[in-house]
Amino acid sequence: MDRRNFIQTSACLSGLSLLPKSLSASVSATQAKLPSFGIITGNTGGEWLKADPKKALKTIASLGYKELEFGGTMGLEMPELKALLKELRLQPLLGPTSMGAMNDPVQLAKDIKACHELGQKYIVCYWPWTDDGQNKKADDWKKVADNLNRGGEICRKEGLTLLYHNHDIEFLPVDGQIPFDVLMPNLNPEYASIELDLYWITKGNQSAVEYIKKYPGRYPVFHIKDMDKTPDRSFEYVGQGIIDFPSIFRLNSIAGAKHFIVEHDKPADPEQCVRTAAKYLSEVKF
Repeated sequence: MDRRNFIQTSACLSGLSLLPKSLSASVSATQAKLPSFGIITGNTGGEWLKADPKKALKTIASLGYKELEFGGTMGLEMPELKALLKELRLQPLLGPTSMGAMNDPVQLAKDIKACHELGQKYIVCYWPWTDDGQNKKADDWKKVADNLNRGGEICRKEGLTLLYHNHDIEFLPVDGQIPFDVLMPNLNPEYASIELDLYWITKGNQSAVEYIKKYPGRYPVFHIKDMDKTPDRSFEYVGQGIIDFPSIFRLNSIAGAKHFIVEHDKPADPEQCVRTAAKYLSEVKF
């Protein structure tokens, strides 16, 4: 490096050191990467995974996925599945439950036992109702919070963290209110947290960035799901759609996000979907 370039470079570095801490931190943050990422197997893996779960899981592991969200045994015997996951270093992290189980101790006990058998850490309620969820009022959403608090307390005593998974219905106004804004103040963070689906909050015409700031520390798990560029705003392979994941990932520490789970509800080519998402998430910087 010649003297002139050395002086110019030194001046730039000196100026950078004088930046406010918040600004200088944002500069370095652009080089951050996800610590790890996982996948929900059922819908995302589709027929590809069902046809040959052993081969599919080996491919998933080879692509860099570390964590799995699933229920059941993928058609394998339980000892065989557990041995395979251990060999592939795939962690069974999240298992399913339902809103019906929140008011049914027998069913909830079965769901908890299934999670324990696989060594899962989280148990997820994927829908707030036992029906189609139409024509609900704000008070109904308060009851959802009560149900989750009740079930979540039981889960916590059993060593599991209950998560609630959103769709767009939580962000479509009811009685002049956003249901999510009714749910969250009534949801006890000691008993239930949120698995924030980044596609569905966008589909509900709300901003993940703004809701992370509004309710910080409540989102240990993100569902990484992308949206296509059509007027229908349907599903897209992760990294090929319109959702600005880096702007969301920059708030990981504020969100409390620890796990990043790929999902696609109905991929045309499940294997390509899984490969595309892995490539994007292993390379994305924020």
